[in-house]
Amino acid sequence: MAKEVTIAQASLTASNAEAEIDRLLTTALYERRPVYLLLPSDVAEAPLVSRPAPLVLRQPNLSEVSLQAFIAAAREKLQDAQRVSLLADFLAERFGAEPVLEQWMNEVNIPHSTLLLGKSVLDETHACFTGTYAAAASDPQVKQQIEGADVVINVGVRFTDTITAGFSHNLPVDKCIDIQPFEARVGQQVFSQIPMREAVKALHQLTLSLASKWSLPSIKRPALPEPSSSGLDQHGFWQQIQDFLQPGDILIAEQGTACFGAASLMLPRGCRFIVQSLWGSIGYTLPAAFGAQTADPQRRVVLLIGDGAAQLTVQELGSMLRDGQKPVILLLNNDGYTIERAIHGPEQRYNDIAQWNWTRLPQALSLDHQMKCLRVTAPEQLRAALEEVGGSEQLAFIEVVLPKMDFPELLDNVSRAIQSRNAAA
Repeated sequence: MAKEVTIAQASLTASNAEAEIDRLLTTALYERRPVYLLLPSDVAEAPLVSRPAPLVLRQPNLSEVSLQAFIAAAREKLQDAQRVSLLADFLAERFGAEPVLEQWMNEVNIPHSTLLLGKSVLDETHACFTGTYAAAASDPQVKQQIEGADVVINVGVRFTDTITAGFSHNLPVDKCIDIQPFEARVGQQVFSQIPMREAVKALHQLTLSLASKWSLPSIKRPALPEPSSSGLDQHGFWQQIQDFLQPGDILIAEQGTACFGAASLMLPRGCRFIVQSLWGSIGYTLPAAFGAQTADPQRRVVLLIGDGAAQLTVQELGSMLRDGQKPVILLLNNDGYTIERAIHGPEQRYNDIAQWNWTRLPQALSLDHQMKCLRVTAPEQLRAALEEVGGSEQLAFIEVVLPKMDFPELLDNVSRAIQSRNAAA
């Protein structure tokens, strides 16, 4: 089973442990993908046969010939363009291209965006940031800024079904320059042995002399929808979350209404966004928040998770409390699997879940540590709760009660696209 979901695997013995451990570590760091290491109990305490040597990290190959050919092809495509846009995604962060991307965007005015998985890879406070791109489900202005360009530069992009409304992106290969971890493409041409950072730096230098010829359309970022006057709903919730976020926060959004609503936020500078839209494994974010806070205890972690997803992994609240962590957790209680209701079977029983007393549950997971638990059903209650927990010195858990069939606009658009695709299949 491990072979299907990892890039490398090994079963350790006393004689192969040194070589295999190093091989798996260097492969994981090079590929930025998981590996699987089996350590049998009868081997764990066995002495090493050989003496360990310092770990030598594998470096990506750079072909100067390939790089120069790529630059020439990119120049030919870009010099005739009237409009150019840039789309970045999560692989740019995985392979360390964020700093060179930021420098590029600060020196060359290009309308730019990210996909949901790559949200926070680019500085969303930048004047040329258009908003989050979601293909046909995008805000019309974002869609036009990206797809309407003569040339689109993609950096670390992976198109998946849920974040492109069923692969509805209109980005023909022939109008794209595509930068991947170890190769680059210009239209149909492939240039191997070019690490992502080197390709980005090359395009940065190339565009410094070309960008003055390109038109820069007026960029107006999508505004958050106005909240309802009748009570707490998705629109009002996201308005308040926008005001609650601070520079440097780690924002983690569950694969459900949470991540589709969070797509509309404009993240403060230095805010890291974590979402799991590739595999769609619900429940991932609660233990991910525990991991993020463990990795960076000085930053504030804000977790947005639905009631259905939380029922799968809620026990990790106990680990957070045990370790004295202080994240802010907002549980969106919309009475079941609302994201599934949006796609299929809005009234079917398989989208219903057991009703839990959420504000009493967390304290049952720790005998020794206290937390702040609140339940809100109205806009003014949410506002007061967020003010109360903003600088909290203990873990804060807020149950936010939302209407059962209330969807963020992006989820509504994506679900319609998926329904149409399923009907046509």
